Amino acid sequence: MEHVGLLGKNISYSRSPEIHNKYYYEHGIQLDYKIFDVNYDNISNFVKNLRINKIVGFNVTIPYKTEIIKYLDDIDSSADIIGAVNTVLVTNEKLIGYNTDYYGFIKSLGISGFNVNSKTALIIGNGGSARCIFTALKDLNIKSIHVIARDTLKSKANLHGADIFLNLSDYQDGINLEPYDIVVNCTPIGGPNYIHDKLFNITKVNPDALVYDINYGNKESQLLSQARQKGAQVMNGSLMLKNQAVKAMNIWIDYLSERGK
Repeated sequence: MEHVGLLGKNISYSRSPEIHNKYYYEHGIQLDYKIFDVNYDNISNFVKNLRINKIVGFNVTIPYKTEIIKYLDDIDSSADIIGAVNTVLVTNEKLIGYNTDYYGFIKSLGISGFNVNSKTALIIGNGGSARCIFTALKDLNIKSIHVIARDTLKSKANLHGADIFLNLSDYQDGINLEPYDIVVNCTPIGGPNYIHDKLFNITKVNPDALVYDINYGNKESQLLSQARQKGAQVMNGSLMLKNQAVKAMNIWIDYLSERGK
């Protein structure tokens, strides 16, 4: 049997094996989804042994969404624009990178019925996930994007084109989220490895706003709990996870189908 899986660090909490393996079993697809919990120093060996280990594809999560790019032979246009990869196809000749998180986020907003057209967004974080959400919001015709993170210089480098850059350390006494129609947490704070950590205290929030935490391990992170109590709409990353998984499955299954012809 051939394998697919998730590459990351400290990711035993992931629900991806459950989602993928259920689908493969129900549809008679000969794939097994595994967790590839790999230290930074071992990424090169992991990549070198992909075909020996019969791995035909893998997802990528924190902290390797940008690091993996240097190992790829080709990259999909959306992933190239974003500058981060979360899905890799392993063919006989090439490693090809994609960003299915982009698709999953847009699809999740569509399902929720929340329209970001001509609205104002706050993105929390400046890593690979933030790049993905930034690009998706731009493509959905957002009016303005502000970015808040601990490293403003990194934010300006990674999210060039945002309207305002804020430093998280300036808001330890609380932050007013009232100016924003959508707030998206793209950091791991609030996720399974940082359940008890808090980004900031919310002083005010727009009751028509959506506060979206792309973490999915907890039904409601501290950020979402605060926002809900202040009257905002809240959403975690479960829908994004499921829909990016479907997109990744299709990439791998389509390749296997073509290869088998």
